[in-house]
Amino acid sequence: MRKQILSFFLFVCCLLSIFEAKATHIVGGELNYKYLGSNNYEIRLTVYRDCYVGIPPFDDPAFVGIFNSNNQLLKTLKMSFRGLDTLPPTINDPCTIPPLDFCYEVTTYIDTVNLPPLTGGYQISYQRCCRNVNILNIVNPSCVGATYYASIPGPETVAVNSNPVIKFWPPPFICVNKPWVFDNSAIDYDGDSLVYELFTPYDGLTPDCPIVTLPVPSPAGTSCPNTVASCPPVPVNPPFTPIVWKSPYSTSDMLGGVPMQINPSTGLVTATPNLLGYFVIGIKVKEYRHGVFLSETKRDFQLIVKPCPQVVVAAAQAPQAICGTTSVSFSNNSTGSSGLGFNWNFGDPTTTADTSHAVTPSYTYPGTGSYSVSLVAYISTKPLCNDTVNTVVSISNAFKGAFTYTAIPCTENLVKFSASVENPPGTTPVWSWNFGDGDTSSVQNPGHYYASGGSFQVTLVTQIPNSINCIDTLSAQTIHVVTNPELYIPNTFTPNGDGHNDIFKVRGPLFSVFYFAVYNRWGELLFETNDPTQGWDGNFKGKPSDPGVFGYYVKAKCNEQSEEVFKKGNVTLIR
Repeated sequence: MRKQILSFFLFVCCLLSIFEAKATHIVGGELNYKYLGSNNYEIRLTVYRDCYVGIPPFDDPAFVGIFNSNNQLLKTLKMSFRGLDTLPPTINDPCTIPPLDFCYEVTTYIDTVNLPPLTGGYQISYQRCCRNVNILNIVNPSCVGATYYASIPGPETVAVNSNPVIKFWPPPFICVNKPWVFDNSAIDYDGDSLVYELFTPYDGLTPDCPIVTLPVPSPAGTSCPNTVASCPPVPVNPPFTPIVWKSPYSTSDMLGGVPMQINPSTGLVTATPNLLGYFVIGIKVKEYRHGVFLSETKRDFQLIVKPCPQVVVAAAQAPQAICGTTSVSFSNNSTGSSGLGFNWNFGDPTTTADTSHAVTPSYTYPGTGSYSVSLVAYISTKPLCNDTVNTVVSISNAFKGAFTYTAIPCTENLVKFSASVENPPGTTPVWSWNFGDGDTSSVQNPGHYYASGGSFQVTLVTQIPNSINCIDTLSAQTIHVVTNPELYIPNTFTPNGDGHNDIFKVRGPLFSVFYFAVYNRWGELLFETNDPTQGWDGNFKGKPSDPGVFGYYVKAKCNEQSEEVFKKGNVTLIR
């Protein structure tokens, strides 16, 4: 007696441990019935479970409820477990490598039941909990169960009927960002007309009581909102509650990406998902006879969207441009299964010997120009899976850049820069300016305001990214910036060669129209210029002028339309 009590205690503990784990393994199922004659029906319950992250085994037995149209339980079928099959990780694409991080098992329960004609017909259901916690498109998935349901119409609708049987089970996974096409068509033993639709699957039992079993356990006690006070001793009666979609998902958009659609006449399912993860899907087949609705088969299943690497992926890399040399080395970043082979074509129009089977070849071209290079990666045993990538190599002579600058007349320290370079065809150079005052720029022709006057070393580096020898650092040029917004002319200067105040010149904004002249006391012209950056060094006809007082004359305008600035006066030359 004590052994029996101990055995019963261990049995209950095992059940409780299963409940506490929330039984996260249900991934799909459906109910079918077939009329055998003499009011006998074959009932088929197909259930799929996740054997990769799932916990408990299939139910043994599975309790299936049969209800009347008033939702009253008439009969409970105890359907025995008959064994299982494991779905192989395959995909209908020989050039795709199927993932291995999942496992699906399937079982089919079969029983026969006698159901005499009944007004309103019968309802059949099987319930279980729970779905996988990582499902993305429903609310609180670890607290949500599943209900698989079918209905048998009453004699007032039709004498006998068998519901549609969908031909194929969907693949357990599909590929992200790739079109998915699946044949969800069904067979109807009675030849009825079929219509296909998407539908919202049903919720099922709770994590407190994930299965119907005898003896009836106490609720396990979970943190889910749908807790129950007691576990059901028999199948729960209809109506059943649908799952709740998590925004932005819905019945019309269960996967994201290009929304899943089903052809109502053929059952062909199409979708292009753009998100990785686990998703609940609902598809149903409605049957009509002479325009009268009879029943429907509802399929509820979990679909995994995964990345699907290709058996062969060709990837070649070459410098975008080569300057000053015609020899090019190529990198091969192709991936795929073992046994990859390669066919290179270097695009040299002068020969047919511009090919290679090397992994990372080099090639010397006959001269400058652009060449189209192709790489075919292949596996000899899978010729349909070849992959090709194309790239362009551009070869030019030595890479040389240049720049000029212009101070903008009548502005406070604005200097315009202009850069040029003879770059290889089809390439875009990048520019790196340093204006000598701590500021930089990356545009080709920038303008720059200097905060103060002075002399600045300006440097430009131009180059082609991902290139060989296509870079030039230009010799720094010294530019002089004058900051005075007013015209200023000194009254003395000392051309003694000490580097201080040696030149008599006009200081102020840079004018576009300018004239500056210096005269001796007899009115003789000693110096003149139209360049506002130039001045008089105190010499006349190559000889130093004697110290003394000299006259000057200045005319300037910002542009032809602006007001003229005029000044004249005297300057003293001191030696």
